[in-house]
Order: sequence, then C-alpha cells, then structure tokens
Amino acid sequence: MNPLIQINASATMSSREIAEVVQKRHDNVKRTIETLADKGLVRFTQFEETSHEGAGARPVEAYLVNERDSYVVVAQLSPEFTARLVDYWQAHKNQPAQIPTTAEAFAQAFRMLADAEQREARRDERLKLIDEKVERIESAQTVMSACPSNAESITHLRERIGKMFGLSAATVDQVMRQSPYTPKPAGVVRNNHVDADNSTYAVWWKKDVTALFNRFADECKQLSGQFYTHPFVASRFKMALKD
Repeated sequence: MNPLIQINASATMSSREIAEVVQKRHDNVKRTIETLADKGLVRFTQFEETSHEGAGARPVEAYLVNERDSYVVVAQLSPEFTARLVDYWQAHKNQPAQIPTTAEAFAQAFRMLADAEQREARRDERLKLIDEKVERIESAQTVMSACPSNAESITHLRERIGKMFGLSAATVDQVMRQSPYTPKPAGVVRNNHVDADNSTYAVWWKKDVTALFNRFADECKQLSGQFYTHPFVASRFKMALKD
C-alpha cells in the first residue's frame, strides 16, 4: 500500500506543526511518519512549505496527516505532549473539548503501536529460527562429490545389514528411523547420474551402522524360531543371526 494519499487539507496537521507541538526537529518527525507509514499505521501526503528561516530560504518538504494519524505519530514520538495535541485540534476545529473521544483516539494509537511491535518481534523471531535452521543444515550437510569408501547410502546399508542379520529392508528402515541411537549421517553426496538432476543423498559411516544393529540384535527378544520383537519395530519380524 502506498502511504502517499490525497488528504483534505482542512482536516490535517503538518509535520512542521507536529514538530512544534512535541518540540522535536522537523526531520525527526518526518522520519517517524515515514517509519509508521511503512508499517501501515499512518498515511500521509507531501507538500512544500515556506521555510521559517527567513527571506530567500528554499521551500521545505513537509508531510500532511489527518487527525487520527496525528495521534499515532505523537504517541510514538512524545506521549507526554498529548495534551498539547488535544489543544491543537480543539483550536483548529474551534470546538469544545471532547476528552472521551480524544482519550479513545490515543488508546487506539497506543494499541496500534503495541500490535506493530509484537508483529515485528514475532517476525524477527521467525527469521532468527529460519537462520539458525539454515546454519545447522549447512554445517551438517557438506555436499561431497563422491561417497567415501567407508560410508554407505541407505540402499547399500539395507543390503549389507540384510545379509549380516537376515533383516528385511522394511525392518532396517524402521530401526534407522526410530532408534534413539541411530547415527547421524556422515554427510550428503552429489548424485552424478545423468538423470539425477543434480540431486543429493545421505550416507552413513559403515562402522556406526554396524554398531547400531549389533546393539539392536542384542536387545531383541526371540519369540520362536526366527521371529523376534523389539520396541523400535511395530510388529514381529524375522532375523537370522549368523554364527
């Protein structure tokens, strides 16, 4: 949304007037208005006014905001000057005091600022979590051009462990996924096949995988013959340990 809009000048307050009310530099007031506009909290329009610095001075760019947005700007800049802002609007409109309406306006302004701060805090926290996750992935997933001789992919470890322990590929997968002492991958390897589309796959150190399944086999309970059970496997399974 573009914060620059056409505003009825008879019901507006300039950034110069706001600066006088809150006793701030005009450029600081303009920056505050721009920041609030970027957050979607206020809208303004630009105009040029004659500088107060005397004859010959060049026109100065100023901003116009409506009454409601002036409350938000002052609440952000200097809340202690809210009474002076009330006086400005009462004199500007030549109306009697409307304290309840003014109080509600400032209450709404403070709520809007608080909500904006909370949104920014949540966004910053999300960005921080994303950055941390990316950092963990990058540090743990160094892409190798070829699989080391002492490492293996899930396809190869299924075959090797199947021959060692007589386990099916499904049982091997359940142990690798569900065991709390499953080893971390040694890294990822670039798939150099022509049709692989530059994909990657994880590999594990063979000694770590062997240690995992030796421990798994020791923990298994035999039901009968070649059938065993283990907490990490959903149902009974076959295992044929070699002597």
